[in-house]
Parts: sequence; C-alpha cells; structure tokens
Amino acid sequence: MKHLISKSFTFEAAHSLKITKNKANENIHGHSFYVTISFEGKINKNGIIYDFLEINKLIRIAKKKLDHKYLNDIHGLENPTLENIGSWIWNIFSKKQYTPFELEVSRKSCFESFKIRAD
Repeated sequence: MKHLISKSFTFEAAHSLKITKNKANENIHGHSFYVTISFEGKINKNGIIYDFLEINKLIRIAKKKLDHKYLNDIHGLENPTLENIGSWIWNIFSKKQYTPFELEVSRKSCFESFKIRAD
C-alpha cells in the first residue's frame, strides 16, 4: 500500500517562448500556473508522512522566486516551458530532502499540463 500526501499552490507569471511555430508565444504574456506536488512515504509514529509546515516553507520559497515574475529572467528557466518549470520546482524540493513522488504544473486556461513522477 502506498501512502501519499499532496499540496497545491498557484502563482502568476509572465514568459515568452521562442521554440514554437506560434509567433504569438514570442511576445511576453502571462499565465496562472497551478502546481500540485505529492509525496510518498510511511506514516510515522506521529501519524504523518511529512510535516505540512515544512512543505509550506518550500512552497513559499518557490512562490517568492516565481510569483509575479518574468520567468525567462530566472536562472534555470531561461526557456520556461511547462516541462522546465515543473523540473525546476521539483529540484527546489529535492535539494531540501523532500523529493516528490509526483509533481504536476498546469496552465488551465490553455488546457495544458506537465507531470513528472519519481522512478
């Protein structure tokens, strides 16, 4: 049996993409991004997998770097595709010993999402 906990958050940001045939994407434009991050683990003696307070601290770090920013200016997000944004957020958690089981980032207005899952 797998035990999972999840936490969701949103951020607003602008970007431009030069990798598609859609020339409109080359213009600076913004999105509302939705992120759901899940963690797998064993329920400990206190009845939890991870402390949500610790997860919330890492979410605040990510949001401070992403929310209302131009993503192309952020180191590691010079090409801010959904795939790169998801991987970038994943690394914030992994570097702090909170490797996610799964992370999904989406732009609901575009009906697009990217999901990454641990091996």
